[in-house]
Amino acid sequence: MQVERIETPRLRGERIRQSHWKYYFEMGSNPEVMATLGGIWTQTKAQDSLIANLKQWEYYGHGQWIFLEKDTNIFVGRGGIRRVIVNGSEEVELGYALMPEFWGQGLAVEIGQKSLEIAFSKFNYPSVVCYTLVDNKRSERVMQKIGFLYEANIIHVNLPHVFYRYQNPQA
Repeated sequence: MQVERIETPRLRGERIRQSHWKYYFEMGSNPEVMATLGGIWTQTKAQDSLIANLKQWEYYGHGQWIFLEKDTNIFVGRGGIRRVIVNGSEEVELGYALMPEFWGQGLAVEIGQKSLEIAFSKFNYPSVVCYTLVDNKRSERVMQKIGFLYEANIIHVNLPHVFYRYQNPQA
């Protein structure tokens, strides 16, 4: 079961495909966006990340979507759910990243809410996690607005992160 297209009140999401390469690399080469996501990507690193996201869809039937504004068709960002190992455990992670001109408009919250709906209603996951660098207060605030609850501070990719969880209300 795959959910290839989704909509939020202001956005249209499309399952990430190889044809989205230009959007993926545009985001990965943006210094503002990548300041909290491990630094600017080379073309090789961007391609590796894109392939990893494509494999999520192949293996699990879900992954990230590329989001475009409904009204203008302008690239806004990416987000969705993926399976990861974090803090030594297999988890389902909610991820989101927006281009800087779309920060502060509530769009990451829209993406997160829709992604959680799919994680719980279509895939029946018991919980979804979300984490960010301890100094990325904007992203942490998005988690809180969506309803994630703080669980712990962790070290992830050798850096300090805050770790949040959202329990499936139907579980």
